[in-house]
Amino acid sequence: MKSIIWLVSIIIFCTATALGANQTSTTKTCVVPAHGNGEDDSPSIKAAFNTCRHNGHVIFSENQTYSIQQVLQLHNLSNVHIDLRGTLLYSTDVRYWIQHGSYYPFQNISIALELSGDHITVDGHNTGVIDGQGQVWYDLALGVGGLFGRPIPFSFRNARNSIARNFAIRQSGKWNFVIIESKNITVDNIKLTAHSDDYQANPGNLGNTDGFDTLYSDDVRISNSYVDTGDDCVSFKPGSTNIHVKNLTCVQTAGIAIGSLGQYQGQFDLVENITAEDITLKHSRNGAYIKTYNGKSVYYPPQGGGNGTGLVRNVLFENFHIEDITAAPVLLQQCTHWAGWGVPPCAEYPSAGFTFNNITWHNFTGYANEAIGNTTISLECSTKSTCTNFRFSDINVRPVNGYASAKCTNVSGLDDRCRPSS
Repeated sequence: MKSIIWLVSIIIFCTATALGANQTSTTKTCVVPAHGNGEDDSPSIKAAFNTCRHNGHVIFSENQTYSIQQVLQLHNLSNVHIDLRGTLLYSTDVRYWIQHGSYYPFQNISIALELSGDHITVDGHNTGVIDGQGQVWYDLALGVGGLFGRPIPFSFRNARNSIARNFAIRQSGKWNFVIIESKNITVDNIKLTAHSDDYQANPGNLGNTDGFDTLYSDDVRISNSYVDTGDDCVSFKPGSTNIHVKNLTCVQTAGIAIGSLGQYQGQFDLVENITAEDITLKHSRNGAYIKTYNGKSVYYPPQGGGNGTGLVRNVLFENFHIEDITAAPVLLQQCTHWAGWGVPPCAEYPSAGFTFNNITWHNFTGYANEAIGNTTISLECSTKSTCTNFRFSDINVRPVNGYASAKCTNVSGLDDRCRPSS
């Protein structure tokens, strides 16, 4: 009797519809109720996905707010359509999320909601919102981006042939949208925003609030989206292959990044076949850049690390419009490191064992902030790395303080001013 009452209390309405006389499958529809008054809706959500796990349709109703007070590991889904028309509101129970977030070993990340399976579609219909209530995490982190337990509000993890579109994520506790160990993923018309109420006093508090991150994933398309989050707009992390990013607007971000790579000693990181095109960057720190750790492991990930190796090849950054950038829009930096006490200089332990090949920057327009001086191209390849087939053309980003200049170090075929060498 108690179980019957519990099932009634969660009020999930499920219907089955025949797909055709010659088909044995059915489509189940589960409408998730929002209890209101701060009551945890996580059990109802889990029950809905359990019922509609296969050939299902899960609906979060418009103008409803769902209180999320537990981690949602929604796994083994197949052919599931999710209408996210309402708002998912995460709790600010720091202790709970630190203890119970879904753990992934890379940088010890913690995930609040993860979807895994085959043929999953999440559609927000331009009304759906995921609200991470991240201010509590920004205050707690105090600029320590790798603080353990900061929850990532949305993830495809071990997903195939899946789509996310037409919804917003705001105030994420950490990265906003991460794609992990997944293949054939389409992301379209997503709006990501994160703002700290004490940003002027502590701008570093928004560290590690990346927009989109790809990690050990293949065949991903991200398009027609808006990112204003304070850190990388898009970050192609280790194992990112065959990724195409198109038509993004990035405001107050760190730019479009490959990396950081080489954070884990003895680990080989591969990133290949990357295209980012038709990108607008406003008030960003960087443009399109590649970053690796130095050649000595200092402290431990996620804050520290280094002395890994890797390969980056077949990368195209094209059609970037840049406004008020504060670092060189064309950038390779091989000196990422933990900024703590006792870190040796890069010259002493240069990044080693990396190969960069066939990297192109084409058609960059706009203007830079006075902070960059005159340098619009800065490619500093370590003496212990190999940089070949670097190309750039039509780089027309105007410095405030005069004519643009370029500097290249150890780049095959280019002199120190990035001109073809004889």
